Amino acid sequence: GTLLGSRAQEVIDSGIPTQISYGFLCGYSSGYALKKVGKAASVVFGLGFVTLQSLSYAGYLQINHGALKKDVERVLDLNQDGTVDDKDVNMAYEKVMEVLQFNMTGGSGFAAGFIGGMRSG
Repeated sequence: GTLLGSRAQEVIDSGIPTQISYGFLCGYSSGYALKKVGKAASVVFGLGFVTLQSLSYAGYLQINHGALKKDVERVLDLNQDGTVDDKDVNMAYEKVMEVLQFNMTGGSGFAAGFIGGMRSG
C-alpha cells in the first residue's frame, strides 16, 4: 500500500493530472461553445436564405445562385482543390485545434475534451 501511495503522490506532484483535467475542461468547454455557435450560425444562414428566396419569389430581387454558389465554395474550399470535401473539414479542424491548443499543457486532454464537447449539447 505504501509503494502505491508514494507512486500516486509522485504523479500528483508532477502536475500531470491537473494538466489533463485542465486541458480536458478547456477542450470540453470550447467544443461545446463552438457547437452552439455553429448551430446559431446555421439558423442565421437558414433564415437569410429563406428571406432572400421569399423576396426573390415575390419579385423584389433576383439572385444569381451560380455566382453565390461559386463564392461560398471558394471560401469553404480550404485546400483549393476545386471541391469542398472531408479534406477541407479536416483542415478546418486541424487549424481550430492548432489555435485553441496553442501554448497549452495537456494537449491530449484538450483534444479529448473538445471532441466530447462537440458531441454533447
